[in-house]
Amino acid sequence: MRHFDFSDDVLEEIQRDRFKHPTRLVQERMEILWLKAHGISHAQIAELSCAARSTVQRTLDLYANGGLEAVRRVPRRVPASALVAHRATLAAEFEARPPQTLAEARERIARLTNIYRSRTQVWEFLRKELGLHCRKVAAIPLPPKRTAPEHAATQAAFLKDGVGAAFGRGASRSALGLLC
Repeated sequence: MRHFDFSDDVLEEIQRDRFKHPTRLVQERMEILWLKAHGISHAQIAELSCAARSTVQRTLDLYANGGLEAVRRVPRRVPASALVAHRATLAAEFEARPPQTLAEARERIARLTNIYRSRTQVWEFLRKELGLHCRKVAAIPLPPKRTAPEHAATQAAFLKDGVGAAFGRGASRSALGLLC
């Protein structure tokens, strides 16, 4: 059984992380360290923490070799997408002609790479790997029942005559139909 000396600062961190760390695995590891700091044997630590003796030994080895940072580190295996290998090709394709819909993007990815993915997976790939985002497209607003040349003529007159002419400055208020 190895002997560990825990400083007061380390004990405070262990105590805090025993209950407040967001990862359950780290909480269990901190519980093992907490029990070890109080001089309990490995067999009793395994029994009290409901962990195997090998888990207790592994946790203590982590602490001995890397300190609390090694104990807090949780290995995460995230599988890489098959589309990542085709990132450059797809980026060049979508840079030249951006897809209008996810269905179009999905079809083009399938045609170029022969990899079929759902709409959600295509959206995640476009957003996270290629940095593409959906953009809303809207019509240019025009006043109703006017053609573009009529609207342009009205705008030109407004710019030429100024704001006062648009609101009837210079004419009497009663002639404009204003009561006050």
